[in-house]
Amino acid sequence: MGQVVQCRDGELLRLAPGGPRKIDEIPAGRLYKDGSLLVSADERTVADRRRLEFAGVVSIALAISDRGELIGDPQVTLTGIPEADALGHRIEDIAYDAAMGAFGSMPRQRRRDPEAVGEAVRRAIRAALSATWNKKPTCHVHVLEV
Repeated sequence: MGQVVQCRDGELLRLAPGGPRKIDEIPAGRLYKDGSLLVSADERTVADRRRLEFAGVVSIALAISDRGELIGDPQVTLTGIPEADALGHRIEDIAYDAAMGAFGSMPRQRRRDPEAVGEAVRRAIRAALSATWNKKPTCHVHVLEV
């Protein structure tokens, strides 16, 4: 009569020689092939990619002086986002205007803090695009201190 070995998902068993026994563990559950890698469905990258697929990405770069002044025009790049809203307004312009409004409404002292500027701009862009498009894209704000 044969031996019964209880095992769980992911446990690798050797059946012979010498009878069945656990020898290793391997990845188990739902896996995705990501390029040449296998990643667990529970990994953050899977959720991040779904979010990016659903709502796209806004990247904005702006430079500020040590006195809290904007240097040049912010550069906005949209990825996976429509070019215009239902009324024909360019979404890039909506994002730009939201960024400028957020920066302009900050007290000068707060404008010197790149993290505060980045967070205010990020929130403003997400809110503006949510109001326009009913989606909140991932928003990357790059603040360069000059």
